[in-house]
Amino acid sequence: MKKGCEYSLSCLPKDSDQTLPPLLVSQGKNSQGHTFYDISKNESIKRDIPEFCNKHVSATSYGWLTLIDYRKKPLDCCLFNPESNEMIQLPSIKPERVKYQCFLSKPPTHPDCYVLLFVSCRNFLHFCRLGDEKFIKRQIKLHTLTSFKEKIYAWMSESGNFVEIDFVDQHLLLKEMVNDSGQILHIPWPSPSNAPWHAHDLVESCGELLLVHMIGYHHSAQVAYFRIFRINTVEREWEELSSIGDRTIFFSLFGSMSLSCSNRSYLKKNSIYYSWIDRNLWIYDIEDRSKTLIKSTPSRIGMTDSKSWIML
Repeated sequence: MKKGCEYSLSCLPKDSDQTLPPLLVSQGKNSQGHTFYDISKNESIKRDIPEFCNKHVSATSYGWLTLIDYRKKPLDCCLFNPESNEMIQLPSIKPERVKYQCFLSKPPTHPDCYVLLFVSCRNFLHFCRLGDEKFIKRQIKLHTLTSFKEKIYAWMSESGNFVEIDFVDQHLLLKEMVNDSGQILHIPWPSPSNAPWHAHDLVESCGELLLVHMIGYHHSAQVAYFRIFRINTVEREWEELSSIGDRTIFFSLFGSMSLSCSNRSYLKKNSIYYSWIDRNLWIYDIEDRSKTLIKSTPSRIGMTDSKSWIML
């Protein structure tokens, strides 16, 4: 290995067009180490990246990463661009018992970019305009939210309504999405009433917005199946999909994404790549609901580790 590679993002393997996401594992309670899993080569690579040291790293919007140091109180937060190595400091924030997800309303270069820190299934989020000195806490009940085409959308946990989030100075506004028939865009709860556990995320997929819902077994932490919904934010309608065609989804709680499988023979189309509590990487076939274990997984993944698909 070339000298210094173990400390550099530039030495990580990339596919020919540099658009294949590795699975990044932030390891340990304080994210002391980071391992990258490369799907195309089916191998894991440990890197001690100085910018990542003791930081929980996860994907956010527009190619940026969120770095949060959970050892510090209040938490130290920043945005990091892995292509340019640009770092943007965010206001510090009060720690919670679980880790934050981060979303950007617009690219950080935009003067009206807002940053949102969110914890799924908690009744609040934090937001600020980039450059503000502190986050504002807002009580709000959400299943999940996302940044899509320079807008923030959210799925409300009590009503099941799908809404657009807008900002006016230091105020957060929820805008109901009503179609031409006068109906509010409402997505019913996808899990059976007796489902023991679930997880979900909103994923941009080749210009479309998908709600991906994971449902678990009663007797274990294994995944039973997924349900996928396409959300039309223009017509303000939704439909459940039985196939995503020549695409694949990369699912995690700290950064999901989707790619076309064209010219990527090592990817399985119409599938979902995911890693869950069992510490392994799996492929879920959307057509027949089968699951295939990828044997070579990141080593030493523990219960305090977290995983995110990122673009480098």
